Amino acid sequence: MKRSRSRFGAAALFAVLIATGPAIAAIAPSIVTTDLFIVGEDEPVAEDVYVAATSGRVDGVIDGDLVIAAGDLTITGTVTGDVISLTSGVVHLEPGGVVEGSFRAVGPQIQIDGDVRGDLFATGIAVAVGSTGTVERDVIMFGGTLAIDGTVGRDVRGRMVSTDVSGSVGRDIDIAVERLSIPSGATVGGDVLYRSVNGADIASGTVDGQIVVLPAQSNFVFGVILALANFIGFLAFIVAGIAPLWLFRGTGEAAIGAIRHNPLKSFLVGLGAMVGGPVLILLLAVTLVGLPLAAVLFIAMLLAFAFGPIPAVGAAGELLLRRKGGIFGGFVVGAVLWRLGIWLIPILGALLYLIGLIWGVGGWVLGGWRTRAARTTGTPPVPGTATVVEEIPDGWEYPLPPASPSVLARPVVEPAVPEAEKAPEAPEDDPDGDSGDEGDPATE
Repeated sequence: MKRSRSRFGAAALFAVLIATGPAIAAIAPSIVTTDLFIVGEDEPVAEDVYVAATSGRVDGVIDGDLVIAAGDLTITGTVTGDVISLTSGVVHLEPGGVVEGSFRAVGPQIQIDGDVRGDLFATGIAVAVGSTGTVERDVIMFGGTLAIDGTVGRDVRGRMVSTDVSGSVGRDIDIAVERLSIPSGATVGGDVLYRSVNGADIASGTVDGQIVVLPAQSNFVFGVILALANFIGFLAFIVAGIAPLWLFRGTGEAAIGAIRHNPLKSFLVGLGAMVGGPVLILLLAVTLVGLPLAAVLFIAMLLAFAFGPIPAVGAAGELLLRRKGGIFGGFVVGAVLWRLGIWLIPILGALLYLIGLIWGVGGWVLGGWRTRAARTTGTPPVPGTATVVEEIPDGWEYPLPPASPSVLARPVVEPAVPEAEKAPEAPEDDPDGDSGDEGDPATE
């Protein structure tokens, strides 16, 4: 058990190294960036190679290590060192291909039909060692399905959904798995230790050592700790959901509204973002100019797995509350039901999370776009309290504006005229019949 833990720790360390492989390759002096990376049979490479390409093919010899980020990778030649690959497509070591070191690969599909003289560490949806394939040391796999039709020199370890061993394993099999099948004709030179809630299909005479079924669930103390960790994780999800909704309230409300009013469009946009995001990151990583943006998008993709479902959860909660609890109340109610569904329905929990993720990411995209559009085009050209006049009022002098809108309604005051220029005023009629000329000596 102690050796098993050390192996899992080493596997986790290798996973970290693989995840940081593209960043290391970005600063390596011998990096190669191209659409198609090819090593011909008559063109040997006598050094370590760091590659970012849409696809790679090695038909010749690389006398060193190969570190590659690509769409697909095919090896028919020889790599004298290790191979570290991060791909979005198929990794295929064809018959006749040789990796003299270890092969560490992350990708959807990994097919080994050649010879790996070190270890095979793989993380992916489907990993297979074909009938002509050989791994001379250990196979360590984390992911979906593992099929071994060829030869593994030492141990098979890891955690996966299903494992089919119809070839040869030199020593032990130590895995946590949902389904294990070892049909007749297969050979296992050591013990088979597996953790599963289901029974294994192991033909008699195929295992030289012992077959041990280990408990798939932990003890009571560890179960309490795990439950407490799950509860703390749930509270952390609540806090992590409320925080962005409060900090980006306009975008959060727009995202929830987009899911509520346009559910199909939100789902399609989210699906496109989750599928097209890795492809865009890979295309940007091909060039050195696009590497910084690729790194930013990669971080955004990682954050999406944690914060992406928030709008979808909030929209579901608002629907249940009939929009009486606001976005925060709706999110809390939706989060409780959503997490309970994931916990109580183990088989469909992953599907429930995936639906929430896709819908939520679509809501974030649409909400962010609408908020940005409202800021650029929806803001009125002048504030609502301003007074707009069609004509310039008399008496207004540039650049001083009127003190208040009432100034525009004041009567215009004519400029003062000197006393000498004033016209004599006509005498007013005397209501008493007097002419108003009394006391004037000229008239006397």
